[in-house]
Amino acid sequence: MRMRSRVLPLLGLLSLAALPASAQEARSERADVAKIRDDQFKWFIGAQGGALFFGTQAQTQSGIPTGGMHLGIVARNAGLMLSVDEAFGDNEPTGYQAIFTDEFGSPFFYQTSVSFDRIRRYGFTLTGYPVRGSTEPYLGLGFGLLQVINPELTGTYADEAEALLAQKLASEAAASAFLHFTAGVQFRLGGVSAFGQYQIATAPGQEICTLSDLQCTDGAPIVTNLLRGTSHSIMGGIRISLGKAKQDITGGGY
Repeated sequence: MRMRSRVLPLLGLLSLAALPASAQEARSERADVAKIRDDQFKWFIGAQGGALFFGTQAQTQSGIPTGGMHLGIVARNAGLMLSVDEAFGDNEPTGYQAIFTDEFGSPFFYQTSVSFDRIRRYGFTLTGYPVRGSTEPYLGLGFGLLQVINPELTGTYADEAEALLAQKLASEAAASAFLHFTAGVQFRLGGVSAFGQYQIATAPGQEICTLSDLQCTDGAPIVTNLLRGTSHSIMGGIRISLGKAKQDITGGGY
């Protein structure tokens, strides 16, 4: 009985000493959970820069600087990103070939050379974040539009009508849709994130000319795109949080 009377007060003191530590641990755990929840359902805007690598009908591979902006939303471990990039070259050489069909059903070919300075890309990307924290790797799948801006003819033409036709065909061959895969990592510090990513896009297909003023007996001519082969980009930049994208539910009436 004497031993029991001594042990009970000692156990009480130990329990009281353990209470602050357990309370602090619970507060720390709640803070971590709140921080993770605070990172979800947010809008962000960002700017990026890097290099775009592509091929044309006149050169196998070329790399030019590029920059742009993007807007996105993240919810839990997935997100959506919309982006636009502009790549700046200098008299990049290319060309196209148009395949016509004459009145007898025989194909004949028309080709000319073209140069350009800029490429514009519009992208739509679904992103996934397998790990959330201060360092976040991410993957993305999406599609977009790749467009050569203001292609200029560099060939010689018999008359103005031929030059006009060549320019219209060049405009038809300037744009193409693509699918892409993205892999990157971002480093978050508060409401600002720095990131780096790599993207590969599918090669342009052949474009079907839809010019209404072309007299084609057996359909519109097939025009090869000004760009060819898969394209690659390496980008880096920053993202800034714009706040929550989901309104929290609170009590208290209206």
